Amino acid sequence: MSDALQTKPQKKRIYKYDNVKALLIFLVVIGHMTTDYVSDSHMVRWVTLWIYSFHMPAFIFLSGLVHKQYISEERAAGGIKGETHLRWDKVAGFFLCGYALKVFLQLSRTLMGQNPLWHWIEEPGIPWYLFVMAEYELLFYVMRFIDGGNDKAELSGGKSKKPVFVILGAFALSAVIGYFPAVGDTFCLSRMINFLPIYALGYYMDMRKTLNWFEGLGYNAGTESADNADERSQYKRKNRKSLMRFAAWAVIIASALICYNGKWGLYSWRKWFTGRRSYEFLQDFFSYAYANGWWIRIAVWAFAIVLTIAIIEIIPDKDLGFITTIGARTLNVYFWHRPLCYMFRNWMVLPRLVTLFGGTYNAAAAGQASGLAFGGSHMSMLLGFIAYCIIGAAMTALFSLKIFEHPTSDLMKLGAKIARRK
Repeated sequence: MSDALQTKPQKKRIYKYDNVKALLIFLVVIGHMTTDYVSDSHMVRWVTLWIYSFHMPAFIFLSGLVHKQYISEERAAGGIKGETHLRWDKVAGFFLCGYALKVFLQLSRTLMGQNPLWHWIEEPGIPWYLFVMAEYELLFYVMRFIDGGNDKAELSGGKSKKPVFVILGAFALSAVIGYFPAVGDTFCLSRMINFLPIYALGYYMDMRKTLNWFEGLGYNAGTESADNADERSQYKRKNRKSLMRFAAWAVIIASALICYNGKWGLYSWRKWFTGRRSYEFLQDFFSYAYANGWWIRIAVWAFAIVLTIAIIEIIPDKDLGFITTIGARTLNVYFWHRPLCYMFRNWMVLPRLVTLFGGTYNAAAAGQASGLAFGGSHMSMLLGFIAYCIIGAAMTALFSLKIFEHPTSDLMKLGAKIARRK
């Protein structure tokens, strides 16, 4: 970062990342709304597979990208790039939110007539993300003593090559951990280790330099370079940006077409993207999983990373009003949305919508791996599914309202109080 940049006022938040997170949390909601119908409809099946192929890796990448930002934003003008002490407030806050969400989901399922089992140190459900974020806070503070410190931890800075080796080591660990089925949902270790290389990629990048790259300026360009550049440089930047945008849309469309045109069994690949499953488990679905799991794991993450970069590229870096606000409040949506998804399933909202548009639904055929439950025209299914997604968008917006910042904001504050006492 140049001296001029250090003294230049910078906005507190980068709108692009908030806008991306707004899209991702909407996809999280839609994914949880559709999983109950993936055996009933090809349309629901391929959309759900496409969502799961990148939405959590993308969240993990962005979480790593902004990890140092909340530490150093106010201190960046002084050239300070890293923190010198462990953020116990974040660790405690994420753990508190994770256990609060476990209790909330347990209560919700119990009230709906289910009898879920409680596990103190295991988490197969959605609270895993909160626990893993707490673990990454701990892990990457320790990594400072291995990777050369945050002042050297830049992929393109030329100051230290250790971060590159850390990332390569994380990919290797993710590739081999699948051979150890004992590493499962206990402390969310399987997901923590499997998503580690994606988080590390984000962590060792500078979020503002990365923004420059997405804007066609180049990774090491200053944010003011576009203003001072000559006409030729502006032309090159515009062409580079157009080429990147075209490539991004090509990747997104190609990935969607792969999911749409894939055979019915292609959906089983979703199990690779959860980060939970051992190769021994996946062997029941893929005969080659145990022998080839290590390189398939790397290929799966490479696919997710490329698609994540494409998604980030097409999202504008501008204030989109409430959409940008949603991106800044994703934790609220993540905490509150799941019980409502349970109720939508009990109320059979999607089947009712399809029926409303002239389709049919055979409950006796539901859950069969052949897509027999929904009947009628393709248009009735399409319109019903669009209406279902609109409801998901409304739910995302609802839980982004300030009133729903409780209890997560209170728990994060409680984590800060605990940290201060420590």
